[in-house]
Amino acid sequence: MQPARLLLADRNRHVREFLKRELETEGHRVTVASTAQEVLSLLAIGERPDLLILDLEVPFVSETELLLQLRTFYPMLPTLIHSFPPETPLSPMLWPNAVFLEKGENPGHLKAKVAEILRQGRRGQEGQADLGDAAAD
Repeated sequence: MQPARLLLADRNRHVREFLKRELETEGHRVTVASTAQEVLSLLAIGERPDLLILDLEVPFVSETELLLQLRTFYPMLPTLIHSFPPETPLSPMLWPNAVFLEKGENPGHLKAKVAEILRQGRRGQEGQADLGDAAAD
């Protein structure tokens, strides 16, 4: 698998550092963010990740507002929502490019899903598949 640029947003510093190390062992370049504003600021100044890994509980902006802003300003950004299930189910219309993966103790599940999304996204760039196929898994 070719290394990718990842933007990892998680509210918990220890989780961010742990997942960053885990994903870097796979050869990826990982930028981290701790808040919704930090995610949006990084994107606004030109950070262009191959994949956004997003904890919906990042502070300062509601999950709905963050997803609406991402959909509006970065509609093609592949996103892996790595979070505990929200109390109120999110509408797929909020972010059709997103794939959901429930947080767990095994980082192998996250690494496998990242690799799958990146593979499908790269095939999609060649006209063979699109990221929307990843949501069916």
